Amino acid sequence: MIKHASRTCATALTMTVLAAVPGWAQDDPAPRGEHVTLLGIPSGTVAPGGLAFVSLAGTTNRVDAPDTQDGSLAFGLGFGSAEDGIGVQFTTQITSLTDDFGDSGYLALKFSRRVVASDNPVYLGLSLDYLTPWGDVDGRDPEAALSLTKFTRLQFSETTSLPVMFTLGAGTGVRNNDTDPGIFFGAGIGLNENLGVSAAWSGEYADIGASFRFDGVDNLGISATVHDVFDQKDNRRLTVAVNYFLQDLF
Repeated sequence: MIKHASRTCATALTMTVLAAVPGWAQDDPAPRGEHVTLLGIPSGTVAPGGLAFVSLAGTTNRVDAPDTQDGSLAFGLGFGSAEDGIGVQFTTQITSLTDDFGDSGYLALKFSRRVVASDNPVYLGLSLDYLTPWGDVDGRDPEAALSLTKFTRLQFSETTSLPVMFTLGAGTGVRNNDTDPGIFFGAGIGLNENLGVSAAWSGEYADIGASFRFDGVDNLGISATVHDVFDQKDNRRLTVAVNYFLQDLF
């Protein structure tokens, strides 16, 4: 089971979607807007209504089995609108790809509401993980996390500014191998319309990440996250995720 790779899948995909479709940056003068992202921790946002996504991730070092490579897969749908009401994201997480496909995983729900509507909007999100787990994660207690995410722009000169996002949150399964509650926080910045980078404290260690999207392929993105970057928990690892989504399906 590689929880952190799965979480990176969902987080990277949500932020790729937010930068690519009308949302907080819809007034950005850039044709697509800069690619802001925040990897490694849950954000306060969800995928927009009518959007479906799939995200495939691989890691160099499993949390529960050091020096073992594995992968995870996430499928999800977005419903409603966090701007006009409540946005809901439903995700199916397949937590391991080394055994029989689909024999281990869980369902996740996430709710989001824009609580400040301005040029610097703020979103409040509630994530519920490990709902109806099966296989290797069967019997694991559900986890909840509350996240507050703010978007703004950093002004570097009269003509240059870049979008940034900040997240602060707390969850029931954050510390001590995801068994105890704790807090997490982080920040991400969109360097241009193709590249975003981020840094986060995920409860016990630091993560750094980057997300990239290709010119002419707006529905596809790739992200990479180094977890435990300072090896504080003796479990430094790299997670790479490939994310694909389709908009306006319903």
